[in-house]
Amino acid sequence: RDLAPCSRDQRALFWAQEPPLRSAMAGKSLLDLLGTPGKAKRPAPTAGEKVPTPAKEAKKARIGAASGISRLDAATGKKLQRTVNEKKHKEEERKKAADMLEANAGKFAATEEPDEPSDEAEEVEDETWDVARRLQLALAAWAKPAGGAATDSVVSAGFDAVATGPPGGAACLPFRALAAFFDSAGGPAPTLCGVANLIRQVLHHSQDREADLAAVLTVLLASKQKLTHCQLRNAIGRAFGVGAAELRQIAPEELPDAALAARSRQRALFEDKSKCVSAADVAAVLDQHVNLKCRINSVDREAKVFEDRLVKLLAASVAAGRETWHLVRLLQGHMGFSWDVVVRGLAHAVTLSPPLSGTALPTWADENTRAEAMLAMEEYVLQAYAQDGGRTARVAKALVSGKTGDALVAACLPTCGVPVMPMQAETPKEIDAALQKLGGEGSVLVEWNIVGDRAQVHVREGGKEIIVFSPDLSRRADRLDDATAALAGHLIGVTSCILEVVFSRPDKKKVVAEKEGENEEQDAEMKEEETPTKEKDGKKKEKSPKKKEQDAEKQEEEQQKDKGTHEQEKITRPMILVDLLELNGDSFVQRSLRERRAALANLAAPHARLRLAHGTELAADALDAKTVSELLSEALSMRFLATGEDKAFSRTMGVVLKRLDGPSAAYFAGRRSDAWQALERPPVTGPEADRILLEEHLSEEEKKHIPSLDEFHFSVISGFRTRTTEGINDIMNIQKKYNDANVHPVWYVDNECPDEYRQLGLKVVKAGKLIPARNHALEDAHKAGKICVQTSDDIGVWRRRPSATRAGPRVGMTGGRSG
Repeated sequence: RDLAPCSRDQRALFWAQEPPLRSAMAGKSLLDLLGTPGKAKRPAPTAGEKVPTPAKEAKKARIGAASGISRLDAATGKKLQRTVNEKKHKEEERKKAADMLEANAGKFAATEEPDEPSDEAEEVEDETWDVARRLQLALAAWAKPAGGAATDSVVSAGFDAVATGPPGGAACLPFRALAAFFDSAGGPAPTLCGVANLIRQVLHHSQDREADLAAVLTVLLASKQKLTHCQLRNAIGRAFGVGAAELRQIAPEELPDAALAARSRQRALFEDKSKCVSAADVAAVLDQHVNLKCRINSVDREAKVFEDRLVKLLAASVAAGRETWHLVRLLQGHMGFSWDVVVRGLAHAVTLSPPLSGTALPTWADENTRAEAMLAMEEYVLQAYAQDGGRTARVAKALVSGKTGDALVAACLPTCGVPVMPMQAETPKEIDAALQKLGGEGSVLVEWNIVGDRAQVHVREGGKEIIVFSPDLSRRADRLDDATAALAGHLIGVTSCILEVVFSRPDKKKVVAEKEGENEEQDAEMKEEETPTKEKDGKKKEKSPKKKEQDAEKQEEEQQKDKGTHEQEKITRPMILVDLLELNGDSFVQRSLRERRAALANLAAPHARLRLAHGTELAADALDAKTVSELLSEALSMRFLATGEDKAFSRTMGVVLKRLDGPSAAYFAGRRSDAWQALERPPVTGPEADRILLEEHLSEEEKKHIPSLDEFHFSVISGFRTRTTEGINDIMNIQKKYNDANVHPVWYVDNECPDEYRQLGLKVVKAGKLIPARNHALEDAHKAGKICVQTSDDIGVWRRRPSATRAGPRVGMTGGRSG
């Protein structure tokens, strides 16, 4: 019988049911019959046929098994046809683009300039803590569905977490429930509702609520704890029997698909349906990975134990519901949610389902009252979570024991050795906006915002042990020497403390000049030493034994000196004290900034490497835009006016306005608070920027040579961008930016789409591919005797940026994808 076209499962079935087959296969095992998973035996090549190498065959098989986007021939692995879904997606995109072209024929929609990517990423989580936005999201998340009937969807407000236990009646929440949630999670409101409902299931049905609650929170926050590609790849190979050669060819983004395909091939023979992966199992692996990564001296035996545990976890997963796929994605750090979503979901869950046993479910007069109760709980849960460094164990224990409000915060006070999520300042663009946020409530400290690395320094045992953490809560071993040099021998009555500091950045020009001077002196000394002394007759004079001994001693002293100098060169950054979070076991986060600064000033004696951040107190009646502007200018100018030791403590990027007194002057860990307003030199834009650029920075002779607008040939190089909605948006965006500057550029486009570009009302030249199009624009500009300006078709915003090499501003462009 020809078994080449048969699948692996069919071969195993033949082996079990047909004795003649076993007789014919005498001396061979079942594995010999099964062969390599997913591969069929290739027929012998005919004359002249090219035989693919094993590497190419493995690559074709990997594409077929992992990508899932094409069907492959069993023998050759060649692509036969694309799936219907891919074709359908492209057809839908083309149809949307065509409709968009028709709707915008001859006109351009007004589009807003996007913010800088770094600002967008920084503000995503902060915006969600705006009170109005949070209230609106809470109302939307828990609005009852039409008809008010209960639903089975965990992302719906109609889901009954009290009556609906974990799938399969499990004693703890299985990972498959989380996988189903990952598949169904959509916008912010459904996601928030789904997180809360999963936690409510744990609170109502788990036999060990504290452990399972901490486990679910760990899994939902798994984006912070990703494993390396090598770790996952090796574990998948061991768990699913995938060869090392095949695994090496799999890219990180293809790993989940490859793992799911390998698990699917194992389903019939090796799946144990009596077991299921729980959220606690996944959390245990994630916690073990974090502990192993934090330990500097972790031994190979511990790493081997972790690897074995990871293999068992993957092997216990199932292909049903894409559980294996979701598990690998989670371990890669791609499936977790941001901490603000999880924390708010936890607050909503404990508001709707109080964790303390025997507590009745609360009722509210209306939806607004319920939403306000959720917002109040969010504040306490966030503070507790942030003070404990984003860990979940203490928060879960406190909630399950019935602690809420201030009792919850008090149960999770900062602990020396555990990083606290830092408080951040709002960054308004105008001084008036900052003063409006502060609202004139009491005195304000105008503190210098020093240029440098912000960090958190934990001191234990009176300074014998010092740990430095960065704002992302990771350890900063490279700043440990700086902190030790600043604090050693200078602490006053301190057993333990948590300090917020800034390590000032050194003056690069000064460091380079000093090193160049030292090198020149060393070169001169070496040249002088290498020059042999001569006697009067021109012969070399031999050194006496005593002279040689003196030279050897001198050389040894210089080596020791160089060694000590090299060690001191590592400690180049002075430390500026900014805030105090804990002192001798007492938490200071709930105290006012005035109290914290007073304790900070008496904590250590200032010296050349340690000082308190400079600040000026302004009373409420003296707080106005003019005074703040003067203090801002003074802070910015001090980097040029300061001398000696003061210079390292005076390199500022602006000032931070901080409330000194009252409840709002407390330290709000993990949040961007309106009690802190960071101000920098406001950017110059519009006509004022043109005036500074063209009038103040140019001489009278240079101004005579400023070209007019007509002397430029403005062009945009583009191709095939009219086939997608994203491309059309980019086209309209850059055309509008040109039109706003009274410029009408020429579009040099590909050979297939010029009519589609003209449909938008653009001036179009059919130019072909990228390089021919660029050359075409240059030739047209040369013929017209103009200066050629070429831009991409996805520019995000025009900007003037300060030059690093010469005085005055320069014009720059920031692109979307191509720069």
